[in-house]
Amino acid sequence: MTSSNEQPDALGFLILEIRKQLRLIERFLQTGELRYASSSLKRRDYIDNYHIQLVNRLQQVPAENFYSLNHMSYSLRAFSHSLDDLVFHSRQLKHFNWIQHKRVFESFSLLLDGLDSIEAALADPQLQSALKLCRSKVQLDKNTDKLREKLAKLANRNQHNEDLLQASFIIHDLSKLGEALLHIGEAIISEKIGQPIEIQRYRSLEATLTQLELNTDDLSIHSLGETKSGCLISGVKNQDDDEDKIIAVFKQGDQTKLKEEKLGIQRWQKKYPGIAPKLYSYHRSGDKAALLYEYLEGDTLDSLLIKHQYTKVNQALDALFSLLPKIWQDTQIDQPVGASFMQQLKKRLPDIYQVHPEFEVSQNKIGELKQERLETLIKQGALLESKLTVPMAVYIHGDFNLDNILFDSHGQTINFIDLHRSDYLDYVQDLSVLMVSHYRLMNFDPEVRKQLALSMDRIYDFGADYAQTIQDTHFHLRLGLGLARSFLTSTRFVLDQSHAKSMHFRGRYLLENLVQLTQSQQDLLTYRIPKELFRD
Repeated sequence: MTSSNEQPDALGFLILEIRKQLRLIERFLQTGELRYASSSLKRRDYIDNYHIQLVNRLQQVPAENFYSLNHMSYSLRAFSHSLDDLVFHSRQLKHFNWIQHKRVFESFSLLLDGLDSIEAALADPQLQSALKLCRSKVQLDKNTDKLREKLAKLANRNQHNEDLLQASFIIHDLSKLGEALLHIGEAIISEKIGQPIEIQRYRSLEATLTQLELNTDDLSIHSLGETKSGCLISGVKNQDDDEDKIIAVFKQGDQTKLKEEKLGIQRWQKKYPGIAPKLYSYHRSGDKAALLYEYLEGDTLDSLLIKHQYTKVNQALDALFSLLPKIWQDTQIDQPVGASFMQQLKKRLPDIYQVHPEFEVSQNKIGELKQERLETLIKQGALLESKLTVPMAVYIHGDFNLDNILFDSHGQTINFIDLHRSDYLDYVQDLSVLMVSHYRLMNFDPEVRKQLALSMDRIYDFGADYAQTIQDTHFHLRLGLGLARSFLTSTRFVLDQSHAKSMHFRGRYLLENLVQLTQSQQDLLTYRIPKELFRD
């Protein structure tokens, strides 16, 4: 993995000054002589000066290296501040024998070795030196854990409690120094692979690539973004490839969500081969997990819309409208499964109100006109929903947003990604989510907004035609409830007040109209969603 060969002189001087500071404090703890503590504190001006020089020098490094090296500079400064804290707590001791323990001085040796290895780790084209620097925290943690056990035993004897308290602070300061070394190691790894990364995430990447017999030293990773659920997505490239192609996608995040996505990919490969990416490997580490899967060629539908590539957008919709009936026919089961739109909406109300507390209002009344609370509308909507006919369930995407659909214009093919919510359900769930993901798009270019509305029209018409084909008599009513649910719940992802209110009012409007329908079959069967809702 690549690394910048030229290291700023200020870095070497900064490490040298911190090393002096560390040695002076070690000497202070060995002897108890205050002159060593005073000398260590006098290094502060030198250290701050070299830190500023380094930060200024980093303005000249390539942009892809700036973040990691800048992070390392501030981690070194944090290391120095923790040493100052250690001096402060040490000076409060009345008896130094409480802290003059071999594990304390072993920790100082580990810290000195860590500082000495920083420049070598930066110069090393491989990652082993940086990984060794990160692992030094493990040994430091072992030392501090043993020291805490010893202090706990002494504290039980109720002797010299003030000294024991200060000693516990010193042990905490040692832990913080180990934490700073870890962050420095992470910064070096980030600089080499070209993307900010934590050691736990790197180990997950290393483990997943090892299963494919790929060497991490021959690869680089590049950020592809972050999902709404917080998962980080990266593209893995082979550095020897002149075409700079992404060969796989690395995704890390919450273990529960990624396990669901792993199962989702595997199920889609069985139910409709080729629609989902190939799964290469899965690695779990504590409450985190990592997936490595096939990189699929193509553009997400939202990117095509934003780039004004409307011909491709319409081609993508044509391909999608040809594909979906085949999937639904091939995956249909002999059992109806309602989407429970109102139950979904009720469950998400706290999250909506947390982002937009202004939406949580009691009943409003002006003269004879009154506006029901949203909770009341949901309750009434659930009653209507319970009386609607639902067709046989099909296997749906479950999170059918624009950014989870890929279109390859060369092969005119569609692929699905982010499949952790896939399940057997009412097909209207996917259609309603897809439509509102158009409207939710945070792009207010009039031309883009016009195309969004036209695409929503096309999806609505496609759904209505399909419903007629399978004699789904309550399609429009369920779609209305699904759109209301998606308009209202989508506001929790939008901070723009005007746009959030626009979606909120559309969701309320749909609910208010639906719950006012009479229960006559004629009234229910003739209901249609006004397409004006799709336009700003």
